[in-house]
Amino acid sequence: MKISVFGASGNVGSSAAFNIAIRKLADELVLIDNPRPDLVALHAMDMNTAVTGQDMVVRVGHDEDIRGSDVVVVAAGSTQFAASRLEVLPQNLPIIQDISKKVRQFCPKAVVITATNPVCPLNYGMYRCINLDRKQIIGYTYNDSIRFRMRLAQALGVPSSQVEGTVIGEHGDSQVLLFSSVRVKGRPVNISEEMKQSLRRQVPDGQKVLEEFRVKTGRTAAWTTGVGLAEVCRAIVKDTGEVIPCSITLDGEYGCRGLSMSVPTVLGKGGVREILETKLANDEQELLLSSIEVLKPYMKYVEELLHLC
Repeated sequence: MKISVFGASGNVGSSAAFNIAIRKLADELVLIDNPRPDLVALHAMDMNTAVTGQDMVVRVGHDEDIRGSDVVVVAAGSTQFAASRLEVLPQNLPIIQDISKKVRQFCPKAVVITATNPVCPLNYGMYRCINLDRKQIIGYTYNDSIRFRMRLAQALGVPSSQVEGTVIGEHGDSQVLLFSSVRVKGRPVNISEEMKQSLRRQVPDGQKVLEEFRVKTGRTAAWTTGVGLAEVCRAIVKDTGEVIPCSITLDGEYGCRGLSMSVPTVLGKGGVREILETKLANDEQELLLSSIEVLKPYMKYVEELLHLC
């Protein structure tokens, strides 16, 4: 099993690589970050030491070294600070376009996981550029559901390990919290309207606080994303059939075509086995339609920039 990580010297890329390494999800882990060769070399040396005895190799690579990869994680992107994830789309789309060419050339059978923001438009861009099965090309959006579950557990006064809950739509401000999906110990829970409104504020507001800290410190939510990316990789390489929300280009699901957004997916070998179309409450359906309208212009922008219209 071979996994390659683009942007492996950055906060998210290095965290993802480390979490993949300590879980021994690959026999070979290739770290790529051409702009910062010394830092990525340091990470590779350090990780190799950390996984001594696990019979795996962590090494620095260049573009051609992704050849034969089973999974490619994309965490490369602009270091520009922005108030919204969508603001860095013009800077990050050319990076995605460049990586897509390398994947198509060296490892066209790989599952590609895009973690670079804005995830939904960039995952769509990756799909349009790479011209592979859409179920191989997924965007990382799991953090939204992780944060939703954490806030739910706090509000309900129960351990977070007992809580299930899913967020769909844009990986951004218009994300949709599915209260109809909430389970505690596997059982449905009645959530008051007051709690719903509170959580609809708290979850996005928490992300805004993280963005403010990112501007101040130069760091992002790397630990959460690294753990989540490793969980997505595990579901794929171990062929677990686990349900994890991911952004995927839709082809009629949820009434959408030509648009990538976060939806519940069954993950396994080859990427997305199945897209689950969850029955939504009326208010959730309305919020999802609003989120789709937010995303549409950005999908069109991606097509125009890639000259694909």
